[in-house]
Amino acid sequence: MNKFGYDFTSEQRRVLDRYINFLSTLHLVFEKIPVVFERRRMAGHQATALVADSRLNNAYFSVQSLLTLGMRVNEIKVLSSAHDKELKLFRQEALEITARTSRREPLAEVDYRLFSFSRSERWTLSPPKCVEDLIHEFYLRSISIRSAIRQMVFKLSEVNQESFGVNAVFRRAMDHRSCQCHDQPTVVQALFQEASITPRWDLDYLSKDASGRAAEYKADIGSLFNAFSNLNSHLGLVAQTLYQGVDNVVLELQRASYAQSLGELNIRLNTANRTFEEGMILLDDFDRWLRT
Repeated sequence: MNKFGYDFTSEQRRVLDRYINFLSTLHLVFEKIPVVFERRRMAGHQATALVADSRLNNAYFSVQSLLTLGMRVNEIKVLSSAHDKELKLFRQEALEITARTSRREPLAEVDYRLFSFSRSERWTLSPPKCVEDLIHEFYLRSISIRSAIRQMVFKLSEVNQESFGVNAVFRRAMDHRSCQCHDQPTVVQALFQEASITPRWDLDYLSKDASGRAAEYKADIGSLFNAFSNLNSHLGLVAQTLYQGVDNVVLELQRASYAQSLGELNIRLNTANRTFEEGMILLDDFDRWLRT
């Protein structure tokens, strides 16, 4: 467990994989429902139909968001790692310059070219002309990282909202009558009556009869939705913690840009550096968990 108290477990990873698998194959389950209705009609029962629900389409978008989560986190990690190294070096060089001069040394009189960062090959706006410009570049790059994390927070929130809709659509479809003239078998019971239309699912069924297996399937999917809801809330908190951490770094760097002396700059850089390092630990754990 990291210092923030966020656990990343193999069971959570299994929940994520199973949920992605469920969403990825959900359309196959729904494609079998008209087959159930038609076979009941051909057997002399009164025909029925399932009203289309656009919320089912969210399953596809949720899968895409979850499948790209690892790539998104890794991109943030790579960007943050480079930023972390540059910020540490900048802070170290500021301390070295302070040791050679004084804590009271005005920043306006410090040659910005003494900092390795001044030789960076890319600039968000324009090449620097003073130390304040270097600090402003760190500030802008931190904002860029914060924006990437904010997008991840939004995506996780979106997936969370979509899961409730998908769950409702799935439950309603499974509980739907397979014909108008009888309450049973329900759709899920009818699906398990024939092997050719039975949903593929990684569950060791205990029941021998179709109705029993259908009930186990439906219960397991219900448990999966609950487990994923808990997991997604957990991931959302992780992402929000990362966002808040970088937001604090942005604030410290903004304050650093107002520093009048090397002493003031060192205090702000120390806080920013420490805060960013803490976030990197959490980000590393998150990235490692997603790659397992």
